[in-house]
Parts: sequence; C-alpha cells; structure tokens
Amino acid sequence: MNINQASQMTGVSKDMIRFYEKKGMIDPHRNKENNYREYNEHDLNLIVMIHEYSTMGMSLSTISRLMKGQDIKYATEELEDSIRRLRNEEMWIRAKINSNLDSARLLSMVRDDIPYEIGVRNSSYCYVVTNEGFGNIYNSLADNGGIAHSVFRIRKENLENDVWPEEHALLFITPIKEIEKETVTIPAHKYYRTICRHEKGSMMSYRDIRGIIDEIRAIGYNPEGEVYIYQIMGSPEEDVEDLVCVEFDIGRI
Repeated sequence: MNINQASQMTGVSKDMIRFYEKKGMIDPHRNKENNYREYNEHDLNLIVMIHEYSTMGMSLSTISRLMKGQDIKYATEELEDSIRRLRNEEMWIRAKINSNLDSARLLSMVRDDIPYEIGVRNSSYCYVVTNEGFGNIYNSLADNGGIAHSVFRIRKENLENDVWPEEHALLFITPIKEIEKETVTIPAHKYYRTICRHEKGSMMSYRDIRGIIDEIRAIGYNPEGEVYIYQIMGSPEEDVEDLVCVEFDIGRI
C-alpha cells in the first residue's frame, strides 16, 4: 500500500511516517517501476508501535535503540517517568474538576435561591497565607490555578469574639501531594454553608453570622470546628452587594 493508505490504516500522519523513515526506524520497500514506497503489514505494525511509545513519553532515540534490542532498562525508566508525570497531571486535573463542581454548586444555590447546603467533606486541606510569602505553593498555584477557595478563616476558639483575628488561607478540597507538607489536613466532617449578601468595605463579625448559627442549631447541629468565609460573586459597582459563602464545620462523620 502507498503512504496515504498507510496513514489512514495507522492514524499516523504522512509527515510523521516520513520522519520515522528518515530516522531509520522503518524501511519500506520501493516499487521497482515507479520507486514509490510500499508499506506492508510489518511496516504498519512498526509505525503503530513507534507512535504508541512516543505518545507515552519515550524519546525517538530511545525507541530506535529499543528496536535494536538495546537500552531496555533505560526505555523502561523513561516510561516510568512518564507515568509519574501523568499521575501528577491527573492529580491536578482531579483537583480542578472537584473545585469547579464545588463552585458550580455554590452558583446553583444563588440561581435556585437555595437557603443552605449540608454536605460532607471527606477531607479538606488548609494553607495559611502569611506575610512571608507563598513558598513552594506559589509556583504550583501559578501553573495550576482554580483549585482552592481563598478564605477568611475563623478558628473555633475565636468564633464569638467581637473582633476576629485577621487570618487568610487557601482551602483545598482535594489533596495535592506536592504541597501537602505546607497544608494542614482538616479531618472528614459535615459542613453547613449558606450564601449571604455583604456590603463592600465592611468587616463581618460574630453578630453578622449569629443568626446563621441559630438556624444551624434549629435543625439539630452545632458549629464544631472552623468557619470559612469566601467571596463567590462581586462587582466594582458601589451599589451592587457582594455575595459571600459562609461555611461551618458542623461535626465529624
């Protein structure tokens, strides 16, 4: 078969097939009458094999040596490195999906006028933002944003204070292995959260959420852990109120 047919049969582009040939990785016979390349079944198998290893992360030079029975150990190590990279990418993708799902639930609460939500967090992970900077977490978030809520954190012992200590944090709902040493694990728990309107420029205090706590107790729960406040909607317009989510830990599961 000719190169067009070989490309259609393998799903590998004609340019890439020619490149494999240039590298000496395949050697199709030539038609004696017109000197055109003719690809047989073995050529097709090699093309698919080379392309498969390449898409797995193995370099063409390593594949070429592997085809000669050389450097099997190094080829295996390259694939293992590729697996580690893919698993790391999978971790970040899962974190983004979970974060997007969480944000979508919050927006649906606004859209459908849902007064509150009770749910379960199998675990969550808190990173306290300090003046010393973000450390290793900064680069990770710069490359993989959209995976954490930026929250105002209220510890349980400070909840009923007239003035809350100013503590900002990043709240993750998915574990991120490469930054786990910089985060504090929050054990699995039930949460209660609700959407509130908040006037721009004003500081929230205990009196602003006391009514929410009364509602929580009215349905049989109590605030048991930390409280997180994070913005979900806002506008630079002065006459448009911000919407914030107030989330309570209401007990272990």
